[in-house]
Amino acid sequence: MKVALAFPTAAFFLLTGCAVGPDYKRPSVPAPPSFRGAAAASDPASLGDRKWIEVFQDPILQRLVAEALANNRDLKIAAQRILAAQGQLQSTRSALFPQIGATGGLGQQRREGSALNLANAMAGITWEIDLFGRIRRATEAATADVRSLEADQAAIQQVLVSQVATAYFQLRELDQELSILRDSLQTRQVSVRLVTARMTGGVGTSIDVDQATSLVHQADAAISNVERGIEQTENLISYLMARQPGPIERGSALGTQVQSAAVPAGIPSSLLERRPDLRSAEQRLVSSNARIGVAKAAFFPAITLTASGGYQSVSLLNIVDRAGPVYGFGGTVDLPIFDFGRRSGNYNRAKAESEAALQMYLKSIDNSFREVADALIGRQKAIEEREKLERLVATLRHQSRMADLRYRGGVSSYLEVLDTERQRLNFERDYSRGQYEEALSLVTLYKALGGGWQ
Repeated sequence: MKVALAFPTAAFFLLTGCAVGPDYKRPSVPAPPSFRGAAAASDPASLGDRKWIEVFQDPILQRLVAEALANNRDLKIAAQRILAAQGQLQSTRSALFPQIGATGGLGQQRREGSALNLANAMAGITWEIDLFGRIRRATEAATADVRSLEADQAAIQQVLVSQVATAYFQLRELDQELSILRDSLQTRQVSVRLVTARMTGGVGTSIDVDQATSLVHQADAAISNVERGIEQTENLISYLMARQPGPIERGSALGTQVQSAAVPAGIPSSLLERRPDLRSAEQRLVSSNARIGVAKAAFFPAITLTASGGYQSVSLLNIVDRAGPVYGFGGTVDLPIFDFGRRSGNYNRAKAESEAALQMYLKSIDNSFREVADALIGRQKAIEEREKLERLVATLRHQSRMADLRYRGGVSSYLEVLDTERQRLNFERDYSRGQYEEALSLVTLYKALGGGWQ
């Protein structure tokens, strides 16, 4: 009867006992009313709420991102870390419940011609009553560790989507540069033939030929440099997808990848739920806060109940033969008295680690607001720069055509053609890079707002 009452009584104390240590409350975060540089600060919608497949609409890019999410090594490592943390959580939480075990044995003891035969089969239950919440706080910390790693995995997905999109846009920009350079090379080769013919006819000079030939060599060298960049970028994308280095399929042209329309930034406070790095930092804070309770519970007694029962047989030379059921119950109290500051040191360390986690969480929030503001102004300026370069390139194309006509008509020297062609080529490439910067600004803003991991 006493055994039957012991464990229900313990369960009552377990359920009604208090868990020492502070309960977690999300810190008050002074969020600004709107993002600096946001065009629609009051709009509750956000680019970061959209799934990556809705933002990056190039079918080839979508396939590349999907393959990276399926095969990337970092994501697989993160998944295993989550499984390990879940195993730790299961192990920690199991201490809340009675531990049941069984033993059995056969043996014989001999002494001065006598033999004692022994046999037993026993089952036992051990239960630490979590009266002061040590195990519950440890379970709370382990649960937060799992959630933190899950958020870390989402952060890796976010970074991976951004890396693949960035590399793909860079690849399309390099393709565009290569096309510009090859067209320029063909034009310059035609110019060399023209200048050579003019020199042969006594109209031009050898200096004109040398200058025209130097333009051909410059374009040829630039082509080699861009081709190197293309192959290295293809290798990077292959690596992100866990492929062997090789060519990458192309989709839409770079200019069609850019969304020129304004994108809403949303409300700053929503970042706390959307950005996985902030969720991870908060869960680390939850975990460290719970470990204060674990350290504080060590100052209080630990109560453990035990009960056992089974069958035992003892036989001595067929003279003594005893067999039958046996049982027992009991309890222990572990009362800490003096440990030369070990528990105090652990408690102080837990509080300091929790305060450090709090500051890291607040620092992450501050950094997230800065990243969004930087991304918003970066996108705005990238669009402005691309538009200005577009107008400049149109002007330089016209100047280059006019300079060539003037030279052919004998009005100007080839030096004018050389100068205008060099400027046109440089700004054609700058315009291509401007398109890339505009596309990259969308990726940067999308990542800063917490998108890309869904």
